[in-house]
Order: sequence, then C-alpha cells, then structure tokens
Amino acid sequence: MHQAYTFESVLKNNQDPIESISAYGDHVIVGTRGGKLILYSVDKDLKVDMRMYSNISKKPIKQMEMIAVENLLFVLTDGMIHVCDISRIEGNFALMHKAEDTKGCTLFSIDVKMPKSPTGEMVVYVIRICCAKKRTLELFVWDCKSKSIKSFNFSIELSGVPKALCWVDDMVCVGLKNKYIVYDMTSPLPEKKDTFLTSSKFSMEPCICLIRNRMLGISKDDFLVAVEPNDYTKPKDGDSQSRPSPQPNPLKPLQWSSPLLGLLWDDPYAVGRTNSTIEVRNLGGKDTLIQRIPELQKTKFLAHSESGKIFAASTSELWCLRMVDITTQRTQLLQQKKYQLAIELTQVSEEHSEVKAQTIREIRMIYAKELFMNKEFKAAMKEFEMAAIDPYDVIRLFPTLVPETKSVADAVAASNIPQLIDRDLENAYLALIDFLAVARQKEVVKLRDNKSSSKSLLEIIDTTLLKCYLQTNDTLVAPLLRLNQIHFEEAEKTLKKHGKIAELIILYQVKGKHKLALQLLKSQAAVEGSVLQGRNRTIRYLQELGADHLPLIFEFADWVLEEDPEEGLTIFTEQLIEVEQLPRTKVLDFLISKHKVLVTPYLEYIIKQWNDTNTLRHNVLIKQYRDQVQRLMEQNSKGEATPDLQPMRAKLCKFLEESNSYSPDRALEDFPTTMLLEERALILKRLKRHEKVLAIYIQVFGDIAKAKAYCEENYEDDKEIFHTLLKTILCPTTMPPYEGVKLHPDFLRPNRDVALEILNSYALKINPITIFPFLPDDMPMQQLQYYMEKVLRQKIVEQHERHIKRGLLEAELARLKAAVQKEMEKSFEITESTLCVVCKKRFNIQGVFVRYPNGHLVHLSCNDRTVKAAAPQ
Repeated sequence: MHQAYTFESVLKNNQDPIESISAYGDHVIVGTRGGKLILYSVDKDLKVDMRMYSNISKKPIKQMEMIAVENLLFVLTDGMIHVCDISRIEGNFALMHKAEDTKGCTLFSIDVKMPKSPTGEMVVYVIRICCAKKRTLELFVWDCKSKSIKSFNFSIELSGVPKALCWVDDMVCVGLKNKYIVYDMTSPLPEKKDTFLTSSKFSMEPCICLIRNRMLGISKDDFLVAVEPNDYTKPKDGDSQSRPSPQPNPLKPLQWSSPLLGLLWDDPYAVGRTNSTIEVRNLGGKDTLIQRIPELQKTKFLAHSESGKIFAASTSELWCLRMVDITTQRTQLLQQKKYQLAIELTQVSEEHSEVKAQTIREIRMIYAKELFMNKEFKAAMKEFEMAAIDPYDVIRLFPTLVPETKSVADAVAASNIPQLIDRDLENAYLALIDFLAVARQKEVVKLRDNKSSSKSLLEIIDTTLLKCYLQTNDTLVAPLLRLNQIHFEEAEKTLKKHGKIAELIILYQVKGKHKLALQLLKSQAAVEGSVLQGRNRTIRYLQELGADHLPLIFEFADWVLEEDPEEGLTIFTEQLIEVEQLPRTKVLDFLISKHKVLVTPYLEYIIKQWNDTNTLRHNVLIKQYRDQVQRLMEQNSKGEATPDLQPMRAKLCKFLEESNSYSPDRALEDFPTTMLLEERALILKRLKRHEKVLAIYIQVFGDIAKAKAYCEENYEDDKEIFHTLLKTILCPTTMPPYEGVKLHPDFLRPNRDVALEILNSYALKINPITIFPFLPDDMPMQQLQYYMEKVLRQKIVEQHERHIKRGLLEAELARLKAAVQKEMEKSFEITESTLCVVCKKRFNIQGVFVRYPNGHLVHLSCNDRTVKAAAPQ
C-alpha cells in the first residue's frame, strides 16, 4: 500500500442536507434536499468560493449529470429532468428546459458522442438520455436547435425497477434488484442480454461504473467484475468478416473489503465507497489495495471532476480528494516492485511525451528483468517487447546462446542470471522464440524500408532462433535456415554438435557452400541408416545448382553416373528449368569424354522432350546410331546373336526421315558405301539426288515398290522423276553405283515388263517425247497402245480446254473494246460559265482538267490536292 490521494474537507455543516453532487474541473455542484443547486469553486489551495446558487425545485435533487463541453447540467427533481445553463455565472443555473415527457423518471443516464461528418470535420455533440420510469426504460435525445429533450417514442419493459443505469457505446446496462441486463440499442428493437445476478450473499443495491471508458465495472457481492461490452453485441450487417472474435477478459474479479455502495474510475484507480471506508484499488497485479481512507466513512456521494481530482460528500460535509504527485507515487511503487502500476500512472501523467516514453521504457526494462528473475518468462518477454529493447540484450540473458563473452559487461550480466534447467529452461526458450520472432519481423521491415537496421542483428536473431529450435522444436530449423540470414560458422558448429546433417545441407545450400554440401552428401550416401543415404539427395542437389556451377556438377555427377548411369542421367534430363538451361554442348562433351554409353539416351531425350534443333547434336546422334548399327552388323557377321540390330536400324531410319535439323552432307561423309545403303538413300533423298536414290532402289535392291513410292512422293518437286525411273530401268549400267556393291540380277538388262507397267500406271506423269528415245527399238506398238491412248486422250482434253478459254478471252476482249469506244464517243462543252467544282474558277483554254464520272470538271492541280488530302497519312 501507499498513499495515492490526499483529502481535505472543503465544506462543513451544510444547513440543507446534500442529496447529490456533480463536478467538473475545479467546480463542484451540490444538489440539496430542499431543491437547491449550489456551485462551488475550489482552487489549488482548497479555498472555496460559492459562484452560483438557485432554488429550482421544492423537492430533493435526486441526480445530476454535468455535460461540460456543452455547459449543460441535467437535473432530476420532482420526478422530471430539468436542463440548466451553467455557461454564465450570473445566470445562476438558468433553466433552459423542463422535460415534461420525462415525468415519473426515477433514474437516468446520459451518453455523449462526437460523430464526424463524411468530410472528416467535427459536428455537434449527440446527447442521448436513457430514463427509468418504474419498470420501463425510455430513450430521449437533446435537440441542440430547439434546446429541448425529444422522445424516441418507444420503451423497454423491465422485470423490475432499475436501481442503476450506465451507457457504454451503443449499449445500456441496467442494474435491477436481482440481476444486471445489457440492451444493445443499435437495432430498432433493442436486444436484451442477461449478464449475471447482482448478489448472492448480501442485500445490496446494484452498482455500475465505466472503467477505462470502454468497459463496465459491475458490483457482485464484494467483487467488482469487469465486463467487455463487445461480448454482448452482434456484428452489424456486412461487418461480420472484419470484426474480431471476442477475446477473453484479461481482468479478474476484484475483491473489496465489503460490498460496494458507490464506485468511480480515476485512471488508473478504481475508487469505491463501502460501509466503513473509501478504498482505492488497482485492477491489475496481485495486491490490488492501494489505500484506505476510513476518515471518509460517512461519505454517501462520489463525483469525478478531472484526472486526479474527486469530490466526496456526506449529507452535511464535502471533501476534495487529490491524487498525490505521480513522481512521488512512482518512486514508492518502484521500491515496492509494483512496476505495472508505475507504468499506468506514468501514462496518465502530464509529463512531456518524450520524457514519459523514456520513463515508461526504463520501468518496463526493470519490470521485465524482475519477471525473468522470477521465471515468469512469457510476461518478461512481453515487457521487453513493449520496451523496444535491443534483442541482443535479451539474448545475453541466456549465456548458452551467446557464442562468446564479448566484454566484461557481458560477463557481469551473465553472472546475475539464474541458472535455468529442465522445464524452466524450455519455458524460457519458448518465450524467447516468441520475442525474437516479433523482433525479426520488425528488423525485416526496417531493412525493406531502408530504415535504421543492420543485417548483423538479423544474423544474431536467426542464429539464436536456430539454437532455441534445436532445443524445443527442431522441425522449425529447416524453414529458418532457408531465410538465409543466419551466421554461417556459428550455425555450422551448432548443427554439427546436434548431428543435424540434413539441416546442415540446407545451410550449405543457402550460403552458397555447394562443394561442402556435395562432399557431405557423397560421404553419407553409403552410410547405413543415415538420413542422406543413397544418391537421390545428391541428384536433386545437382539438378538445382544451375549453369553457373557447371564444373561442380560435372565433378560430383561422376560418382553417381558410375554407380547408376540411368538414374544419374536425370541430373541432365530432369524437367526443371535449371536443368533445361544447362549448356548442352558442354554436357555432351562431358558425357562423350567420360560416360559414352549415356550420349545416345541424353541426345534422344533433349531432341524428343525439349525439341532441341541444334544441327551438331542431331549429327552426333546419327553418328551414335550408325556406330551402334555397324557394331551389331559386325557381330552378326561373326555369327553372334544380335536381336537389337533391326530395332536399331529402324530407329536410325526413322530419325533420318523425321529430323529436319541434321546436315545431310556431313552425315553422308561418314556413311559407308558398301553397307547401310537404305539409310544412305534416305540421306540422298534429303539432298534431292533422285537419280542416286533410284539407282540404289532399282540396281542394288531391285525394289520397284519403294522406287515407285519414292517417285510419287517427290513428283511435285521434280516432274521428270518418273522419266528418271524409266531411264534407270531401260538403260541399266554395268557398273554398280558404289564400289563393292553387287547389282540386282533383275536389272542387269532392260526390264521391259517393269517399264511397260510403270508407263501404263503413270501415263499422265510421263512425257512421251522425252521417254520414246529410251524405249527399245523392237518394242511392238501394241504394247504401248494403252499408254498412247491415255496420253492422247489427255492431250485432246487439254487442247479442247485451250480452245474454250481462247473463245472466252476473245469475247471478253470484244466487250471491253466496245465499252471503250462508247466512252470515247461521249462529248461535253466548256464555256466561260463552266467552273471548277473545287476552286470555283473558270478553265483556261490551254488548261489541263479532269472529268469525273458524274460529269464534274476539276482542274488537274485541284484534283491532285484533293487526292493528296484524302490519302492516309
């Protein structure tokens, strides 16, 4: 306990008993049993001066409510509310309005709001009055224009007679004899919410007071219960998503020495009137009692004047309670280790804002350290956070988390810290994690906004978080490491100490220490039971490195490719952007030099899956296919089984046909002339060397079907290709097309049957003038009858079509000549009155003009200008 208020009597032996009081600033208004209103002014030295006096009624003044901002006093007397003007002393409580509609009122409560206009400017105050009439509540509003109280014309029926009323936002709390009820006044029909019973032990009147301007203080037995009003309202339309869910009330019921008879709030104190004393209490902390003032046990009325000033009255005496200087109170509270109350007092002090903020910060620092010493770690970290302490100063409270003692100050600080073990240490770590998470977020925002901060502090925070996570929840280690703000050497040492090799890989990766990571992966690959056992992690790591680390990829891909070539090849063929962007020429060179067996599958993959069109790589794949086919053919010639020979040749032929990116000239250079002639024919086809291709098909293979199919395929590009085919058949050479190749026996001499079959089948595609010189002289004409009839019939059709076209063209020509002649026969006359339709001037005899189809005449120059102006720019 300490002295929070001093008190002095300012008025004694009042002749007319006091029935009610109200106060504002240095003024107190007394309402008497005889219906008098008296305003006293009380200065700093507690000298009293009566400033106003009025006898407005013959009945007692039951209740008064002062609206200082409007200089209005609402008075309840004779069962009716009177409104007095107190703006002028000489007015002596000039009566402004006597509200007849409130007749029968026994109790009222006033709410004052200051709404804003849509433009943000302040408008007039809104004053709402809730009146209790027997078992009914009625709502009124003060009309500033007419200076009168207006009724809302609706009422709320109650189950009993109200004993206490209090507005809080848009709600009214009603205290009945046996319970409290809250009404939400925002809806047309106020919604009723029961709270709890008034008392279960004592026979007492209900008591309600506003706490911190936003909460209801309600008496129950000998307790003061803080009620959050949001718990008794429903969200407005369209506001259900944005409104936060009600939070648990952080204030526990506050016990008093006996039931409350009266209560008011003077931040940060609750001042309550009991049977035997006036008590001053604080809502927070363990020891809530601040001061008892038994000298004021006769008090019946309390009125809050301004911050730090309260008036109390009995029926015959008036006292003034003034708060003790806050600096003095703060000194006592710090000695008693009541830090939270010291902070609350400082917040309501009149000190300069900067001084106030610095003082609060210093108190929070002391309070936080005290909480930490008492092992209240969560509360301590909350205070550290509110004090905006340097995170490193908090980390220093944990000697095991600091890498090394950097100074004597650090060593001294560590020596004063209690030794934490087991559950206490874990709780401390968890509280520190929450604190550092918030501190980290603030530092990131500062860095992003280019405000005062440093990456070194982020390193300290993240490194400390790493150590805490390893002690409490190691599943959070990997996400933390990926943030890449951690101190490398300290983190590496910590992870090795705890055997976190998987997390160590992440650390190496985010810090760019790829070689260390790959060396560790390689060493752990064969370790039985290791989390890094196997090749998968190495493959995935190499795939993600990218082209900037190509030498490193080649270095560590070696051992994977040696152990499992097929799986290892995915290092260069996985569907990842980093893999696809690797320089393929360098990858191909690497595979050719060290892993030749993988060259073919690699090239097949990038050409088929990635649509690679590089000529060099297409040529290399053809060479790979050709070499494999030749090797299999050699094995076959030795009598070895070669089941893969035909599939491989088919694959080579298909690639030669489908690929448009290889170089035929370059591919032809390496092909043998004594074998793979079918594949050679496909390359010659790409070079349009039809004579060579047909020579292979006819003279070597004797394959007429392939030769005809080839001619049909290329006829549009070369109209003489069937002539070339017939020439090859009818004029066979005695020398093979390539040295060492045997000629087909069916085509060593002219094959008339085959030639005649081709002539008959493709008669319209073979010109008789060019082919007759190559036909044998002794071939009977009867054999050529079908061919000749078909050709002649086609020629006659073509000649007939030409005659028809000629006749049509001649008719069109005659029509055009007649039209021209008709136009030439037209005439017109230019006289002195003929004007240019553009410039409205006459035509000169030597002038040049243009005549439009509609008969208008225009100078040539005017026409040119018109055409130029109309042309698109």
